[in-house]
Amino acid sequence: MIHHQYSDKYVRRNPKRLQGHRRFVTLLVSLLLVLSFAVGGTLAFIMTETSGKKNTFTPAQVSCKVNEDFNGTVKSSVTVENTGETDAYIRAAVSITWMKNEDASDQTVAARVPAEGVDYDIAYLENTGWMKGGDGYWYYQTPVAPGADTGVLIRECRQLAGANVPQGYHLSVEIVASAIQSSPAAAVTENWHVTLDGDRIVSAQGNEVTGE
Repeated sequence: MIHHQYSDKYVRRNPKRLQGHRRFVTLLVSLLLVLSFAVGGTLAFIMTETSGKKNTFTPAQVSCKVNEDFNGTVKSSVTVENTGETDAYIRAAVSITWMKNEDASDQTVAARVPAEGVDYDIAYLENTGWMKGGDGYWYYQTPVAPGADTGVLIRECRQLAGANVPQGYHLSVEIVASAIQSSPAAAVTENWHVTLDGDRIVSAQGNEVTGE
């Protein structure tokens, strides 16, 4: 028969070592929690973004008007004012016709065109910044600031005493001006078919003005 011997001896654990082990485990768990919060906070920061802010941009307005003196028989001191909000190039078409003596709703022109030097006389002021293009328009060669006027285009225009006025008509001298933004330069070169030297218009070869 085999006999087993059992020992009633047991190993006593060191209380100090056990206490140190527990402190280590507590410290490790605390450190893991701190790291967890730090990582979580970092991810939250990386993923945070601001809400979108919308801006509505309003384009600058471009407009102009003709200023002149007129006493019923003589038109003089004709300029064009930039009434817009940005620097602009300005051009003008001068149309001289025989206009029917009716109200504005029934104004028609005669087929016969008034002859310069016979029916009327017109004097353009020289060296005031205007240039006549090959298309019949008058171009103010440099940009005009908002609120400013061009130089004088027409010094004076009057009907001559011996004018051959058609029955029921009168002499009409109409200046139709237009403006276009000066920047970018492509706006004026591509739309008005002009050539620039710096910011100065030196030639224009667009479509011919009707009636010129």
